[in-house]
Amino acid sequence: MSDIYQQLEDADLLFFEYGITAIDAYYGEKPRPLRFLAVQCSVIELARCFGELQYPGLPYADAALHEEARLLCVENALEDDLGGPWMNFRRNPRNGIFYDKDNIYHELRAHSISSRYAKSERSLFDAAIFATLHEPPLHISDAEVIPSSPSAPFQKDLLIGILSGPYPASGFEILKQSGFIAQEWPELALLDDVDHSKDFHPEGNGWSHTMQTFSYRKDRDLTLSLALLLHDIGKPGSQRLDGKRFNQHAELGAHLARKFLRRLGFSEGIQEDVGFLIRYHMMPAALAVLPVQKTKALITDPRFSTLLELFRCDEFSSFKDPERYYEACNAYQTIRRNMKNPYRNADGSKKHAVKRQLSHY
Repeated sequence: MSDIYQQLEDADLLFFEYGITAIDAYYGEKPRPLRFLAVQCSVIELARCFGELQYPGLPYADAALHEEARLLCVENALEDDLGGPWMNFRRNPRNGIFYDKDNIYHELRAHSISSRYAKSERSLFDAAIFATLHEPPLHISDAEVIPSSPSAPFQKDLLIGILSGPYPASGFEILKQSGFIAQEWPELALLDDVDHSKDFHPEGNGWSHTMQTFSYRKDRDLTLSLALLLHDIGKPGSQRLDGKRFNQHAELGAHLARKFLRRLGFSEGIQEDVGFLIRYHMMPAALAVLPVQKTKALITDPRFSTLLELFRCDEFSSFKDPERYYEACNAYQTIRRNMKNPYRNADGSKKHAVKRQLSHY
């Protein structure tokens, strides 16, 4: 049980997981970074329990605990209507028992999401996150209501919720169908206008390629997932130069990604890490041929392993031969091995001191 749960237990407050948190548990999915909890108490009682409580004014939570939990204060944690049949699905984390107030059990068993959503400010938020439990294509017409002026915390929670699901592309398609992405995240909407060459990107345009990258993730790390989502947002604004169709799109994309993440309230650390990954996401392709002195600083960066993973997802989603990825991995391992060798330089050549000793003999 998490520290948050333990604190609620210690305060003798009745609480249940609800909505996507309970449904993830039902499907045996890895818990998302954000937990949704219905707590039977007042906001004042909740404030006594948590000294670091925040009040972001979200339509689906009365209070927030950083990026860990969203808490809804209710009179009856088990019976109150929390906003529709899918939100009313609850789980008692103490004993693992599920409570299906509105009888969605058969839909859960069928791995389908009905359109039984109320047209409310939060309906699109809920639908997009629930959609990530199912492979695309998915369409939920009753949920296509764009919130009026959604706040940065709302957008950030929505983005984290989608990226941490097993099928982010389904959630993004719901947002795209509704017009939310065009309205709130125009940087992403422009990817739909990026016409890729079919020889290099048979999977489709910039949007289709970006969505395809998520199917190659090995885990749902947030920094990697944000980099996958944003790695090509520099393409719409890049120019053709010297035979390069999207010249300097990585540099431009890193700048746009930092602005996007800053607007949504992500930490400076995440902004910097995602920017780094996007700025250098093309570099591993040239790792085997670039002089070591030009790549040594990158290779020794602790984020380089994540950069290689971004490169792998990018390459594989383009249906290219995996040879370039494996060449990059081999070059990386060779350089790292040479760097650990006291008698070799990073490029594999013998160190001068060693050469002098050998010539002495």
